[in-house]
Amino acid sequence: MRRILGAPARILSGAGLFSIIGLLTLSVSDTAGAHMTAFDPGVPPGQVQGGTVTLPDGQQAEVLTQQECEAQKQGDESCDGGALFVRTVTALPSGSRLNYDLTVNGQARSGSAVIGAGGALVAAVMQTTGLETIMSTARKREEPLQSTPVSSTVLSGEKLQMTYHNDLKTLAFPAPNVNIAFVSSFANAISIAIRGVSTSDIDSTIDPPVALFVDGVYLPRPVATSLDLFDVESIEILRGPQGTLFGRNTSAGAIQIRTKRPTDEFGITGRIRVGEYGRIDVAAAINVPIVEGKVAARIAVMSQNMDGYFRSSIDDSKLGAEDILSIRPIIQFTPSDTFDLTIIGEYHRNKGEPIPQVNQSPGGRLLCLLHGFCGTEIGEADDYVVPSSAILPGGSRGAPAIGLIDVETFGITVEANWDVGPGVITSISNYREMDDLFLYDPDGTVYPMFWVDRDQPHEQVSSELRFASTAWDSFDFVAGIYYFRQKYELTRNTFLAIPAPEPVTHLLSLTSQVHNSFSIFGEGNIHITDKLTIIIGGRWTTEKKNFHQEAFGPFPNTGPQFDDERKWNNFGPKAGFEYQWNDDMMTYFTYQRGFKSGGFNGRCGQTSSCTTPFDPEIVDGFELGLKAEFFDRKVRTNLALFWNEYKDIQRTVIVPLLGAANPQETVTQNAASSTIRGIELEVTALLVEGLQFDFSLGYLDAQYNEFCADVNGSAFFDMAPTSGCNGDVVQVNNLDDPGGAALYLVDEDLSDFTVARAPKVNLMFGLTYEFPVGNMGNIVMNGRVTYTSKLFTDESERSQRRSVTLVDASITYEDADGRYRISVFGKNLTGELYANSRTLVPPLFDTRAVNAPRRWGVEIGFDI
Repeated sequence: MRRILGAPARILSGAGLFSIIGLLTLSVSDTAGAHMTAFDPGVPPGQVQGGTVTLPDGQQAEVLTQQECEAQKQGDESCDGGALFVRTVTALPSGSRLNYDLTVNGQARSGSAVIGAGGALVAAVMQTTGLETIMSTARKREEPLQSTPVSSTVLSGEKLQMTYHNDLKTLAFPAPNVNIAFVSSFANAISIAIRGVSTSDIDSTIDPPVALFVDGVYLPRPVATSLDLFDVESIEILRGPQGTLFGRNTSAGAIQIRTKRPTDEFGITGRIRVGEYGRIDVAAAINVPIVEGKVAARIAVMSQNMDGYFRSSIDDSKLGAEDILSIRPIIQFTPSDTFDLTIIGEYHRNKGEPIPQVNQSPGGRLLCLLHGFCGTEIGEADDYVVPSSAILPGGSRGAPAIGLIDVETFGITVEANWDVGPGVITSISNYREMDDLFLYDPDGTVYPMFWVDRDQPHEQVSSELRFASTAWDSFDFVAGIYYFRQKYELTRNTFLAIPAPEPVTHLLSLTSQVHNSFSIFGEGNIHITDKLTIIIGGRWTTEKKNFHQEAFGPFPNTGPQFDDERKWNNFGPKAGFEYQWNDDMMTYFTYQRGFKSGGFNGRCGQTSSCTTPFDPEIVDGFELGLKAEFFDRKVRTNLALFWNEYKDIQRTVIVPLLGAANPQETVTQNAASSTIRGIELEVTALLVEGLQFDFSLGYLDAQYNEFCADVNGSAFFDMAPTSGCNGDVVQVNNLDDPGGAALYLVDEDLSDFTVARAPKVNLMFGLTYEFPVGNMGNIVMNGRVTYTSKLFTDESERSQRRSVTLVDASITYEDADGRYRISVFGKNLTGELYANSRTLVPPLFDTRAVNAPRRWGVEIGFDI
């Protein structure tokens, strides 16, 4: 009996996309008589519940599981290497076609295979009559998303390809109640809002509430988090607190990115993308099997370039350019069936420009009041035409008119998995270093009021060791330990021209911090019955931060220095249950506590704020969910209702800084509490063959319960004001209004104010239609509409943004073998203009950064 490897199997998913899932294996006998035909549709044997195969003569043969095959095999027949086995009575001549109908993991599948000369399998197409099974790693192990009691959205590499996003910052609304945006001028930094919780602070002393993981490694810095999305296997977005398995700084959620791993087949995949505004992106990945079945390597390289969406009103030059290079080499060792070792390298270089700001200063800001540079509201002028300053302090560093970005990142990750029988031991260790230089002119005018030069080296080390076991029928668990260390130094040169352009005041600040974190965690599932499972878990964490600050002072800054050390401990429990009503419907309820780490004020300017740290932010999250599939898995509906109670919320507030050129400073305090509740619904449906409909809905009720602070900064009053929440009222007199009014800082009552970046409603409608063009290939058409109701980009009334509707569309031709494709796509087709973020610097100026305009592009892709 001979086994012959055939062509790669291609599965037609619910989205209508083809992807390689493995090799079909066919066993053929050259002589008549009883023998086996074995083939593998890419699923474990335990997931096959049976089915039938129709032979060329119209007779049907029963599908055997591997265990049944072993029990019934005759003579030299083999049951190795396949998930399914069929007993036939006659040999299969070339040209014969097998048709099969299977039940795999509760999913109906059908397909066919053609036998070529010598018994080789030359064509095999496996078609599912239902939606594609999506896998999740939300619980630190791979399992079907529909069986995971977590509110999660998984975007496969194929689905990301259809959205034509270069990096994370352009993936604006990827899931219900999720919004991703760049931070002010920082084109390489992103702020992720999940369920209305986010931070847009760029300082490394402020930790984000949404954790970003790449290949299992936590990235703590807001800078350089706008990662490229080429050669990515999947992105998983976890909504709600994830403190037990993912730890600190996941009080709002987490995003996991997994890059593609090497395989045992040589291949080259890539794309060339061109478009408006000088867009030229080139990316390629090469997969090389070094030792068959033992060692394989892969390297992905991406170059991303663009002239910029903005134009200078001074010399008509392009502003906001991109110049990015990413290299990711991977080598994987598989010495046995029970052990694998993967080494992942990382190099990332960004030499682009900041995102230009648009002046929005009202009459009370000094940029307008003293110097006549008064801003406009959005849409009153062309927001993509901005001035570029001709007077640049620090220009000797070669900065263009609006500044520069110069970031270089190196990293290495080592992942090992060892199957020891009762479970799998996994180790993930990482070292990463970054040199970050950022120069920018944020006031949005040719007047040199404010110029910032930030130089910040950073390095981190982390290691996680965990054990996942399914050795017992009634109990499974994941447990582990985690260590993380990071340190950075930040040198900030700030140049101010407040009274007049000359002389310019040069201020210098030096900040450094060493941060160590250690935790022990575990989560288990107790299977009470076949349907009912109890979930219980917890994580204990200790955090220690050593902080050094030389607050802003006139260059070369011989002022006071501050050193402080603080340690925080936290225990976050988790409890809940899941109930599997049947194979297609599951209900779950969970309670989980999450926390965001405490820290120090890296922008402090006086003793009181430099020596007063803020404490951790705590959230108690409750979630009730339903995951269900209907109509033979042609409709999938996932629903989650949640209630989150936040206390000791870390918020930036403005406090007096008497005697300084700018008589105030922005610091972080545990200033608020809030209740956030809402609904999330995701629906995917196969309407007809080749046509998939996607819909998502997010609803938020997110308001502060308590919040008494000044978030708008000092303002001029003709007489002494009062605070509406019995807060502080402080007069600052060193900047006077020519009309005689005085400047005051006034705490406002922000209770019942809507939490920033928490729109009441967000919706998404999407359609994907794939159809064949004779024998020439396939055409895929995709359209997507997202709607977001009005929101506040921060806690100021001046930062309200109107509702936004975005329309994207694409059409792709793919050849019959799936080796080449050409796509034409359009983004923001209706030309929506909105404020992506606003920067309020009272009493100096206000600015805004706007979204990318309407644009089109063409992409040529290959997979050979």
